[in-house]
Parts: sequence; structure tokens; C-alpha cells
Amino acid sequence: MRKARVFLTLGALLAVTVLVAGPAGAGSNLPISAPSGASPIHPQFPLLDADGNNVLDSGGPVSPMVTCGQCHDTAFIEQHDYHAQQGFDRMTSPGQAPSGRPWDTSPGLFGEWNPITYRYLTPKGDERLDLGTADWIRYLGFRHPGGGPAVTSQEGVPLTALVPSDTDPETHVLDPETGEPTTWDWNASGVEELNCFLCHTSQPNNEARIRELKAGNFQWASTATLDGTGVVFQLTDGEWQWKKEAFDDNGNLSRRFVTIQDPSSENCG
Repeated sequence: MRKARVFLTLGALLAVTVLVAGPAGAGSNLPISAPSGASPIHPQFPLLDADGNNVLDSGGPVSPMVTCGQCHDTAFIEQHDYHAQQGFDRMTSPGQAPSGRPWDTSPGLFGEWNPITYRYLTPKGDERLDLGTADWIRYLGFRHPGGGPAVTSQEGVPLTALVPSDTDPETHVLDPETGEPTTWDWNASGVEELNCFLCHTSQPNNEARIRELKAGNFQWASTATLDGTGVVFQLTDGEWQWKKEAFDDNGNLSRRFVTIQDPSSENCG
């Protein structure tokens, strides 16, 4: 029984993913070639946005949590995944983290001072703002697959529901020109969900994902990870567009493009 439970838990971690062969940034007028390694058992599925609408209808960014959540318990996975939490689930008062440093607020990347970048997550009430949550995602998010603090506030409410309050580091960032705190619009940037594509596809476009994070387009980061697969492409104005040719008449991803894999060393690297 113990082995069976372990097997099922690992199976649940295989989030639905998409991999389609094609040149990076390919336009919709280019032919789509079928990838190798299509899953022999995984069913077809639609790519859904955060509202549960098919992205072919809404034109919006894909939501891994909703898309993969059609079959997998993505909420459980996100809440119990250290990669997603990065210490967010063990936040403390400044100085109470295991490091003992008076400015650290967690034992993970989110809340622990980074000696390489020399930046730290500003605690609430601190007199000087260094990294607010949005700036943490923009500058350190390349080491974070999304979820946790990139979706939920420290009070447990969605970041998009926060009301700006003075220089609250969860609702403010530093203006790069003036160096002064300025309000961050979470509803404009969206949040960065746990990105299943990073680990469960063989060639995720991490560079495109990072560009969207740095630009503050958090909700499009997962979509950008699929850039170059033939499923989606970026227009010259920076907007993303889904390729209808990669989907069947029912709006599901075409069978030959449904591919999943266990995370590899390349993914972890």
C-alpha cells in the first residue's frame, strides 16, 4: 500500500504539458511539423485561461493551474512544492529565520537575503524599500517556477485583490528612474502561476519566459514558455497569438502534440 500511494503521488505531479515542434517565433503561416514522443496514454485536452475559457476563444494567456487542474490536483501540488513556495510557507518576523540575520524573513529564496545580487525582500514596515514582491519576481523570478508568493499575498489573499497601502512592499516597487516607491498594478501584470511547462516539456523556452517576467507581464510567462513549439507565436508588437492549426475541431490540442515527460537534468539546470 505504501508503494502504491507513492506511485500515485508522483503520477499526480505530472502536470499536463504541451510540446510542438517548430521554429522559435514562427508565424502562423508556417507549416507545423509533428513532434516526436507524443504520449501514448495522455488524453487530449484544451488549453484554458484563468477563467476556464479556451484560449482559442479568449486569446488570453494559458493558465497551467486551470488547464492541468482539469485532471490533476494542481492546488495541492503548488502548496506542497518547495520550488513554488521558496520559503513563502515558512515566513517569519525579521530575524526569526534560521539564518539568524535580522533582515531575513524565511529560509528560502523568497525572504532570504541574496549575497550574489545583494538584494533582499523588504519586510512590511521597513523604512526603506528594496525589493517589493513584484520586483522580486522581475529580478529573481528566473530562479522560481511561479506559484506561491507570485500568486498569493503574505496574508493569504490573491495579489490581484490587494489594495495599495502607503509603501507596502507587496503593492509597491522602486521606480527605476527616481528610485522612489511607486504602486504596482497587479491586475495589469497578472500573477505568475506555477509553470508546469518548465519541468514537463523537453525544450521549454525559458529565455522567453524570463523576458516576460522582467517586463512585468507575469500572466504571460507560462505562454511564453511555449514559444517556438508551434502552439503560440509572438507578434511584432509583443502580443502573443495562439495557432489554431495546432488544435482540433473540438478546441483540444491535436493528439500528436500531447507530450509529457518526467523532469530531466536539463530542466533542473
